[in-house]
Amino acid sequence: MPDLDELCAIPGAAKTGFSDAVRRAPVPNTAFIYLIALVLLSAGLALAGAERRAQAAPPWQDGPPLPPDSDRPPAGDLSDTAVPRSCSECHVDVAAAWETSVHAQAFVDPVFQDYWQRAGSDPACLGCHTTGYDPRMGTYAREGVTCEACHGPTPPDHPGRPVMISPGPAVCESCHPTTVTEWRHSAHGDQQIVCATCHNPHPHQLRFGDDSLALCLNCHEHPPRNDYVHLTHPEPLCTDCHWFRPRREDLLAHFVSGALFPTGHTAVVQTAACVTCHADLAAEEGTQAAQARIRALEAEVRSARAQGERAETRRGIQGAMVGLVAGSLLTVLIVRMQRRRVSRSRDQTR
Repeated sequence: MPDLDELCAIPGAAKTGFSDAVRRAPVPNTAFIYLIALVLLSAGLALAGAERRAQAAPPWQDGPPLPPDSDRPPAGDLSDTAVPRSCSECHVDVAAAWETSVHAQAFVDPVFQDYWQRAGSDPACLGCHTTGYDPRMGTYAREGVTCEACHGPTPPDHPGRPVMISPGPAVCESCHPTTVTEWRHSAHGDQQIVCATCHNPHPHQLRFGDDSLALCLNCHEHPPRNDYVHLTHPEPLCTDCHWFRPRREDLLAHFVSGALFPTGHTAVVQTAACVTCHADLAAEEGTQAAQARIRALEAEVRSARAQGERAETRRGIQGAMVGLVAGSLLTVLIVRMQRRRVSRSRDQTR
């Protein structure tokens, strides 16, 4: 594009007044240009935020999710080829045991649905509560944790080629990282006694008819448990002392924050197990003093956190003010430099 001097050099421009008109043309205001850019940037950020909020809507489906024993694969199935036959046609007992399990109810469970909808149908939950969830498309293959979630896609030539069976903890870890981490730090983890050794994977109950005592004594009967602790506690089950039982508040907190709660798979006896039955001993003077000290420390921690949050807010406001002042001064400086450059250009053309 020709500059001011080139336009003035056009033959006849001085006679027609074209040069004077060019000199009198308004120079774009730099602050106005920055304002337009800021508006466009804000609009882009708003559109990006709207896109993220749209991803939190309930996943789009071609149709209602099909049950795991359907003869045709649903839209977005994990395998590219149609499953030649449904799992329940051959594995009737397995399908019947799975239908009432926690995995089968992972998506339709009323408690999950209630808290999930309160959270705006957060798509982050669907990686564990559905099968074949695609975070890019916001779709999933099936509701709940179905066969393919653990066994992988069914081979097209099955049953000629077997379906993958992985009894190791890796298949559980994607949705149960806390439990698997506890297991790794336990005596069971040292001996590589994997999840399916104690848990029946399809009904999700303990083996030996969901009898924890029979399950534990199957391995821990010898040597006999004849020490003082076990002899004086004949009635409690092994899991009453060795397995941490989360409170209902802990279970519900998972649906609010997504935080995973401890499940006791270290098999270490916790103090809470003793206090549950021996509350009278916990009320002794020394214990009360310790509890008072704990409450005082917790109050100090809460106070320190509150002060830290206020300090962060104050620093944020100060930073915003400094940025605003610096931006304003920079804009004024740029506008003045632009006006000086235009003024010098006009003086040179004269």
